[in-house]
Amino acid sequence: MKKIILKLFCFSLIFACIFYATLSAASTSTSCAENNAAPLSQQTLSAEGETEQLDSLSQDGVTQTEQAPANGQSSNEGDSPKSVLVYGGGTVTAVPDVAYVDIGVESLNSDLQAAVEENDQIIVKVIDYLKQKGVSEDDIKTKYYSIYQKHDYSASERFLGYQVSSTIEFKTKDLQNLGEQIKELTSLGANRLGGISFDCEDISSYYQQALKLAVEDAQKKANALSSSPLNIIRIVEENVYTCMPYRLSETSLNSSSSIIKGSMQIQAKIKVIFG
Repeated sequence: MKKIILKLFCFSLIFACIFYATLSAASTSTSCAENNAAPLSQQTLSAEGETEQLDSLSQDGVTQTEQAPANGQSSNEGDSPKSVLVYGGGTVTAVPDVAYVDIGVESLNSDLQAAVEENDQIIVKVIDYLKQKGVSEDDIKTKYYSIYQKHDYSASERFLGYQVSSTIEFKTKDLQNLGEQIKELTSLGANRLGGISFDCEDISSYYQQALKLAVEDAQKKANALSSSPLNIIRIVEENVYTCMPYRLSETSLNSSSSIIKGSMQIQAKIKVIFG
């Protein structure tokens, strides 16, 4: 009987130890689970915090982009261009006040020396007459001079003599009496009129006026292209002044009385950048 009781006691003690060990293990597992759960929660909270920060930064970036046009940067819609390029032109009409005349003498003689002397004598008379009419010696210059043998090839070659040709150019401001002066030169022996061209002595002043008109023209074009006021950034001159002097082609001296000086057009063209 004692042996039976002793065995029961041993079994009870063993069972109690096993139960106690099982209970301790369960308690340890629960504690570890709780310890592991806390960092995970903190990580979740941290991740949420980062997400909020990223959202905040993203919202700030959108705001800056939307405000960029207000700071002078261009946007895709509703913006005026940074600069406008236009071309301007101006034209001024001027009345010529100076004339350039090419007048000459042709002499033909079988003797070379005689042909040269005859030509020289007439040219001297022409120059003296021009000086008497107020043409400065500095405004008279020799433009062409030649000597050659002249032949007739219509039937058989036949020597006609030596032809001496000389042409002078003179500048005059007496346009009102130019026709009469040329007639007088023919009476002195001049027999060739190379041409007459008219010009303005102070053409630069007319060109300055044309430039001002060109700037005004460019400003009007820029204002039409932009709703806001624009300032000139740069001006580029497209060409030096362009004018077409009135010129009489080579003609006979008998028609010199019909000389008309007409008018001239001085043009200026520019390229302007507005901003």
